[in-house]
Amino acid sequence: MKKIILVLGTPLSGKKTQSKLLAESLNYKYVLMDDVIKSEIENKTKIGLIAEKYINTNTPIPDEYYIMLIKDLVINLKQEGVVFCGFPKTIAQAKALDLFLFSRKNEKAICVFLKLDPIITLSRFGSADEYRVKQNEFNLNSQPVVDYYSNNKIEIEASNKSNVELNNEILKCISI
Repeated sequence: MKKIILVLGTPLSGKKTQSKLLAESLNYKYVLMDDVIKSEIENKTKIGLIAEKYINTNTPIPDEYYIMLIKDLVINLKQEGVVFCGFPKTIAQAKALDLFLFSRKNEKAICVFLKLDPIITLSRFGSADEYRVKQNEFNLNSQPVVDYYSNNKIEIEASNKSNVELNNEILKCISI
């Protein structure tokens, strides 16, 4: 059975790049929730219309809508693997995902956490203020999700590695 892989990481650690490379290397489905939401909005679905209102008011979309979308996505998976980029974003989303996966023959997601040296992260941002804002957002919102997966997490140092080297290291660690 193919796996469900979650790629999480510190700001600018290469989550999107590595998620795409990983999905391509494994012939898995690539899922970026921002793209899923965008598609829902473009198709004027019920969730899309609701999400658009939140986006237009610069308000975070509530977990319940992400959970509805992810439920449909996970339930409709056959035997295919999937790589989620930057999802789940909250503990509620992580718990819901675990519940949906458990209902699919006790599946569990593998969390790949890309860690980037703070000095390198700072150098990738335009300003120290921008870095502080993003790092605070990570510490407040994303770090609890990373901690939630502590027993099922592969932590990889993303600093000073090419995309290919990092992808190869991830592939080795998840041993597919």
